Amino acid sequence: MSSQATSRAASLLALVFTIYGISITHAQYLQSPCPDIFTYQADPNTRQIFGYVEIDNIQVGQTVKLDIALSIAAPVPQSNVGSIALAKSKEEIFNEIVRGNPAQYRVNFPLQNILPSVLSIAVNGQTVCTGNLVQGHQTTINLEHTLYTRLEQTNGNNGFLSNNGGFQGNNQFQNQRPMYTAPPRPTRPPQFSYTEPVTPHTVFMNPITTRRPVPMRTTVAPPTNYACGKQSSSGFNQLSFNGKRVDKGQFPWIVPLFDQVQTQLPTYFCGSTIISNRHLITAAHCIYDSGDFMAADRILAVPGMYNIDNFADENANFAYIDRVFAHNDYIHDDDLNDADIAILRLKQVLVYTEYIIPICLWNESNDLDRVVNQEGLVAGWGVTESGPTTIPTYIKASVVTKRSCWDNVKKMFSLNSRIFCADGHGSAPCNGDSGTGFVLKRGNQYYLRGIVSKGQQDPKTLLCDVTKFAIYTDVAVFRFWIKTIMSQ
Repeated sequence: MSSQATSRAASLLALVFTIYGISITHAQYLQSPCPDIFTYQADPNTRQIFGYVEIDNIQVGQTVKLDIALSIAAPVPQSNVGSIALAKSKEEIFNEIVRGNPAQYRVNFPLQNILPSVLSIAVNGQTVCTGNLVQGHQTTINLEHTLYTRLEQTNGNNGFLSNNGGFQGNNQFQNQRPMYTAPPRPTRPPQFSYTEPVTPHTVFMNPITTRRPVPMRTTVAPPTNYACGKQSSSGFNQLSFNGKRVDKGQFPWIVPLFDQVQTQLPTYFCGSTIISNRHLITAAHCIYDSGDFMAADRILAVPGMYNIDNFADENANFAYIDRVFAHNDYIHDDDLNDADIAILRLKQVLVYTEYIIPICLWNESNDLDRVVNQEGLVAGWGVTESGPTTIPTYIKASVVTKRSCWDNVKKMFSLNSRIFCADGHGSAPCNGDSGTGFVLKRGNQYYLRGIVSKGQQDPKTLLCDVTKFAIYTDVAVFRFWIKTIMSQ
């Protein structure tokens, strides 16, 4: 290559580096008026510069309208004014908000060689950031995004709906309580649908244009003839130590309970069972804390939930408690486990789906001897041999005589005690399984016979002792009390 050609190539290469360097330097040194809210970042894959926005202190239940005004020293075509969207998936953003973290947005700019400056950022009409106009010829771009996290009862189901790039959530964990609307008719299980905005942004020199409304998706009502105690998925796939995992919908009557005392993220503490469209049944000791029973508004029940870490589960129905009924005979400090039973009345009627179905209440004799050696199932979110689990598991256990129970657990109960024991044959309910039901099969339906009251702990390992029988509250003998509470 000649020296002249080499010189030209070097100059051209230097020019390319210079142009590229100007672009990067422009992004690097363009100052944000509010770096704690808005920053300029480079996409590691495309090397495109974009705006990264974090909005703090969003509570589930709020509607968040984000308005961003940008000023750019260049004309911008109407066909390319930039865009604003969630920086992560709807499910990820939802879980971030539930955990108390900020919601993250990505602002895509219309040009890469000339970047805009921030004029203002407003959240729900309140300005949280202000900047200055660029010098010389300028175009102002207004971008807006609405994020719905409101609990809304639509045709009888809570559902997510994304509008203008946002989503509508179906739960509320903070102090603010959502408003419900009465369901006019049942619908299919909630679907996580997403509708793109028709005209997501406006760009203007003088007047501001408006956007067309976003079309709503329609739903179709499902059949409502859900029989109690029927599994919605067939076959067993694998509570506890040496238990098997539950398929989604396999036991649609099991419901996790969460303590809302932690404002950032509710904490799972016990299981419960659906016995009607307004009532759940659990163990009294589950809702007892610091010398008294928990207030109703502290408890959150989530029928239809499968993974207790996934609050964006499309089949989950966030149910708030109207009143707590613990049996009057329950004494927390009494080691005999008598009357360890409680009913939670829901504020709103449950809409049954294939993932939300009640258990059948026991309708046979109270005589325990008639079910001795019969095998039942217990399903819940208790600790397994691998540690805590977020997916429910189940065990099979056989009812034993009271004499066998006394011999095994080394405790003497009265002959008229309202408990029974069951042998898990190497498996056992464990921490976190309390309050879940012990069910016996009759035909193709399951009936509630017991509630997990107490498992046994190995004093050496402090782990759940699978060689010991678990103790259950005998639901059969509380049938009159249950029906009395349900009639109130």
